[in-house]
Amino acid sequence: MMTSSESVFARLRALNIPLPPTIRSQGAYDLVVVHGGLASVSGQLPRLDDDGRLISGRLAADADLALARDAARLCFARALLALHVTLGDLARVERLVSIRGFINAVPEFQRHGGVMDAASELALDLFGDAGRHVRSALGAGGLPAGALVEVEVVAALAVTEPRPQQA
Repeated sequence: MMTSSESVFARLRALNIPLPPTIRSQGAYDLVVVHGGLASVSGQLPRLDDDGRLISGRLAADADLALARDAARLCFARALLALHVTLGDLARVERLVSIRGFINAVPEFQRHGGVMDAASELALDLFGDAGRHVRSALGAGGLPAGALVEVEVVAALAVTEPRPQQA
């Protein structure tokens, strides 16, 4: 199932997931690296706007997961925006390979998977079977800018036929 940027972003708007018009790296690293048919997206934070506002905090052991799940969805959506900016169209994504999530939580917190399920469910909603992926959900003692969640994505790209060389 080839999913275009237009259809993905329309669905994200329908889900009220806020995204800026574009995205860039926040430091001395690449937003996306494409190599060997894979596109790896740098960790995305749950930024609400271009002014630096983000979903921040640290989950307690008995925390309600709703805000953290929203943060995971937003991070995943931002990773898709990064792919779009780099690739030109998400139709180049043949399938998602992996999603890695970091959750800012106290050591006693044990529901990391429940937080990251939100990103995984969104991947399946947007890409169907091509959204099936492997995943890691890790606890972190802190994240950049005090973010609640950070998400990395790796996607396999469709192979394009090389153009014949002109004589």
